[in-house]
Amino acid sequence: MASAGPRAVAQQAETSGAGARRTPEGQSTEWLLRAFALLACSLAVGRLAAAWWLDTTRWTLLLLLITEGCTLVLVLMARRAKVRDLSPSAIAATLYAALCFVLLDPAGTVRLVPEQVGVLLLLCGAAWQFGAKLVLGRSFGLLPAQRGLVTSGPYRVMRHPIYCGYLISHIGFLLVNASWWNFAVLSVLCAAQLLRIRREEALLADSRDAQYNRYRCQVRWRVLPFVY
Repeated sequence: MASAGPRAVAQQAETSGAGARRTPEGQSTEWLLRAFALLACSLAVGRLAAAWWLDTTRWTLLLLLITEGCTLVLVLMARRAKVRDLSPSAIAATLYAALCFVLLDPAGTVRLVPEQVGVLLLLCGAAWQFGAKLVLGRSFGLLPAQRGLVTSGPYRVMRHPIYCGYLISHIGFLLVNASWWNFAVLSVLCAAQLLRIRREEALLADSRDAQYNRYRCQVRWRVLPFVY
């Protein structure tokens, strides 16, 4: 999964916070990150495609396959970041978010709700996240970074709408592909996404960008209105 919140253009790289490393990007670093994203997403897409091929009635697998494939395309087309958060915590959370779908096991699961309910939730989550990704355009990426501030569309309602779409989709998937293993994988993913949100907002706050600070005051909620 990719970093999905608003981003502010930085004038210079700054270092602050516990163990944080916010550094300008070189071309080799950028392409290394994109190559990793290609490998991780390809593994996830391949496993989901194989599981769906064995049972083509499992539409939740197909929809998750499509959303992850589109995420891969957006990551490869992303604008180069002027500054990224290369702290160990940000890298670890991003690695897990990118790789966790390889860990999901569609075999031996239980349907807690009809397949159609899971499909509906996946469609709603996918529609919301794709709308936010279209607004972000090439400002979409993996690690917390500064690629330009976006405040229109769903970003008027919440600061990280793509993560909201992910959450809705994952709930839909888990309800139809329930197991303790899948629950654990997605629970750790939620924790990793929360950490990525915190790291990205810390990076943007450190840039001392007045426009971002105004935006943060205007849009109170991060992911779920009236909750978080």
